Amino acid sequence: MKQLGLIVLGAVAGVLLWQGFQHYSESHETSTNGGLPGIVSRPAPESPNAQSSAKAANTVEEYVVNVDTTGRPVADYGFFGFQRWVTPRGSGSGVIVRKDGFIVTNNHVVDDAQDIQVTLFSGRKFSGRLWARAPDYDLALVKINANDLPYARFADSEKDIRVGDPVIAVGNALGLGTTVTSGIISALQRRVPSQNDSRNVSLQKAIQTDAAINPGNSGGALALLDGRLIGINTAIYSTNQGGGNIGIGFAIPANTVHKALEALISKKTFESPAPAFMGVAYQPMSPDLAQSLNQRFGLSYPTTDTGVVVQNLVPQGPAELAGVKSYDQILEVDGKKLDAAQKLAEIMQAHKPGDVLKVVLYRPALSKKMTLSVKLSAAPRDLGNGPDQSQPQPQPQPRIPGWPF
Repeated sequence: MKQLGLIVLGAVAGVLLWQGFQHYSESHETSTNGGLPGIVSRPAPESPNAQSSAKAANTVEEYVVNVDTTGRPVADYGFFGFQRWVTPRGSGSGVIVRKDGFIVTNNHVVDDAQDIQVTLFSGRKFSGRLWARAPDYDLALVKINANDLPYARFADSEKDIRVGDPVIAVGNALGLGTTVTSGIISALQRRVPSQNDSRNVSLQKAIQTDAAINPGNSGGALALLDGRLIGINTAIYSTNQGGGNIGIGFAIPANTVHKALEALISKKTFESPAPAFMGVAYQPMSPDLAQSLNQRFGLSYPTTDTGVVVQNLVPQGPAELAGVKSYDQILEVDGKKLDAAQKLAEIMQAHKPGDVLKVVLYRPALSKKMTLSVKLSAAPRDLGNGPDQSQPQPQPQPRIPGWPF
């Protein structure tokens, strides 16, 4: 019995020692990813956004294509002046919008292209032909001979998106092939200065994003995490000489694209409506400007931190016909106070030719506040060097990613 008791006692002690050793080993385990001793490494839970981004990428990649172009040969005289002929080549992106091979891209991607090659995400290659263009919107439509293609579902770019919503940008960045970047919607209704003329409607209400957009992304997709298209990437602001991404990119809203596509497919043309036009050139009011006008012309203003000062007017334009004069300080338009010069441009975007606006202004020559009714007209195509309320002050021009670059 004594021996049996010793055996049982030894067995219990052995079990206790083994459990103690196991506890010691676990408490001193080192994680396989370089974690601290005493901390057991476990896989980090995958964020819902990461899962959604991956799912969205799988969807969007299917309807985004690479667009490679060959232009007309041009003479290049080189450093020593010897003439040679160079064939411009470029790379951009496109979005399949119908299963029968209609692809939307930027006009600047295919402008002057003699040959267009389209590569699907699957690797299949097609020769594309330019179907129609809408230069005022920087949009173009390319057709390939294919059927049963995956195509984009459009979101309502006015109702379905908000600032801060996560998005992905998909395109042929830097000609490397399909590339996916992620970010958020940074701003809506963003007005971007026109590259060509005052009637570039496509960038009057652009979507701004911090998702990386680089040369070659032009014509690609900006999409929500459910895979729906909200815009066509078209331009970036860049401080880099080569036009690289700094986190400010712009997309043509999906509603604008959809509206243009209907006309481009059926009529092969799409005329941009003339924006409303007041016919004034102006400058933001500031204490420095008020002091300068007082010293030069003896003009005094009761407030120097709001509104805009009229510099000059289009002869027989809406503002001049309504009685607006140079050096008037416009304080309020359409019931909205002007706290910045950009505010007037935003108000104009919300109106159309023929609308009548109530303009509250201060006339320093009479030391009098007055209200005038201005009937807006359609903006002329070519304003030359004349006044244009759509360009109130000098602004940096956006760089256009795409070819040539």
